[in-house]
Amino acid sequence: MATTKKKAASKKASTKKIHTGPDPCWKGYEQLGMNTKDGRKVPDCVPKK
Repeated sequence: MATTKKKAASKKASTKKIHTGPDPCWKGYEQLGMNTKDGRKVPDCVPKK
């Protein structure tokens, strides 16, 4: 039973921190969420209006 809790906790921790750094998008773009690309999460950057 203890191993199940450890696996669940480590899975949450690994999916929680996806991006490190100040801004994942180029200048003139803003992040509106995350997209799935090739089975991993990437920032969804769209042009600023």
